Amino acid sequence: MASLRTASLLPMRFASTSSASSSSGSASHLQPHLLRRAFSTSRSLPASHPAATASKSYIQGTVNEPTTFPPPSPSHGHYHWMFERAISVALLPITAAAVAKHGASGLVDASLGLTLVIHSHMGFDCALQDYLHERKFPIMGKIAPWALRAASVGTLYGLYELQTNDVGLSELIARVWTA
Repeated sequence: MASLRTASLLPMRFASTSSASSSSGSASHLQPHLLRRAFSTSRSLPASHPAATASKSYIQGTVNEPTTFPPPSPSHGHYHWMFERAISVALLPITAAAVAKHGASGLVDASLGLTLVIHSHMGFDCALQDYLHERKFPIMGKIAPWALRAASVGTLYGLYELQTNDVGLSELIARVWTA
């Protein structure tokens, strides 16, 4: 039965017709030099072919150009990722404390507002870096991060005003929730 499966998977020129060689379990009935030649991907191009004489493996001036990598920085990479995770994890107990003591603690409201703005800013910044980068969008790629920074600073100022001159963030959310 195994010889039938082997014979049906291989082309006819590789399959053995004798049942004696297939019953022994060895692969001596295959011709290895034909398998190597059939599955070989390395071919040499003639010298007149443009790709054989090209000095670079990509076309200049298109999206095929290699990406330039920024220099290593402690504020990006592993440290940046760890800070994002720490802010995300810190939101859980701060939100629970704000729900439990809404309006009673200005420190909880301030920490909730600050961590929410930092968390949102980092998330939107990553989305801008991924989808609105300067390489593809030279003008908007420079404007969008500054607009995000301005929106984050404006949000922090609005939360400061809400905290000092009004009921506070957690009390506002509780009032809107029960309205």
